[in-house]
Amino acid sequence: MKDKSVILVVDDQFQNIELLEAYLVPQGYEIVKASSGEEALEKIVNNQIDLVLLDVMMLKMSGIDVLKKLRADEKTKAIPVVMVTVLKETEDKVKALEAGCDDFISKPVDKVELLARVKSILKISHYRRQLEEKDKFKAVVDKVSDGIAICRPDYLIKDCNAAVLKYLNISDTKDINLVETLFKNYSVSIKKEALVDLTITHKTFDIVRQKSETSEALYLEVNLNMIKNSAGELLSIVFILRDVTAARVEEFQKQDTLTLISHKLRTPLGAISGNISLLQNGSYGALNEEQKKAIGSISKQSSSLISMVEELLGFSIVCSHSLEYEDK
Repeated sequence: MKDKSVILVVDDQFQNIELLEAYLVPQGYEIVKASSGEEALEKIVNNQIDLVLLDVMMLKMSGIDVLKKLRADEKTKAIPVVMVTVLKETEDKVKALEAGCDDFISKPVDKVELLARVKSILKISHYRRQLEEKDKFKAVVDKVSDGIAICRPDYLIKDCNAAVLKYLNISDTKDINLVETLFKNYSVSIKKEALVDLTITHKTFDIVRQKSETSEALYLEVNLNMIKNSAGELLSIVFILRDVTAARVEEFQKQDTLTLISHKLRTPLGAISGNISLLQNGSYGALNEEQKKAIGSISKQSSSLISMVEELLGFSIVCSHSLEYEDK
């Protein structure tokens, strides 16, 4: 296995290539650059590429055209391709998926999202190449902390590593349907109908085991990928389960803090606003022009502060409901 994963970055805007290079090189990836679709195809022939970050909108040859050529070639059809795009229309994304892309990253590129996607897809790509050699596969995946389960098209587990057994709290995977197990024992952030939808080949969702008398809370981020043969037939379904408990707990604590601060600020701000109104309507006596002007300025700033607190409270409420789970 190579020391470094080689990533081909394709974009006709040099500054975009430089940005992705600045994000990826410090993480230990080797970067090959191409400024056009034609150059990208040439670089793939002359280099051992592990992943392609491919801009959709390019002159002469679009990213989708490049992708179609890669998928049509026996030597390059298995290379994972992530489309880097500003496209938001469902139709455009469907075209890219039909052409065979593995995932999307939106512009402007978020560094955290980019690195997470690249790491996950490279890992999946590596495991995909090992599927036909079960012994090798087991030797590799049993050493990683992520849970990796290979399922049949009916979601019965064919193979998995030790981390999956730990997360599912089982000792044997015989006749275990992974989807049924998840929905029976966890809260799941995706509907079952969407999870088993075979038209969507890549899905990311969370599963949660709530804290109980016998176990601590567990938050797992799950990446699901479907492996098909050249004829488009579904061979296997790969689940990667990553323990994100610490990060999720930290997020919830931050949300709780924001909510508490917002509520605490509303009470004194309400009192200030009420007294300003009493001053302005003469309840405490007549005001001269300078006093009216001063009170007006205070009222304006008070209203601005109240608006900011309301926005903060609204934001904290949105965050607290951003992860909804299906009932077991």
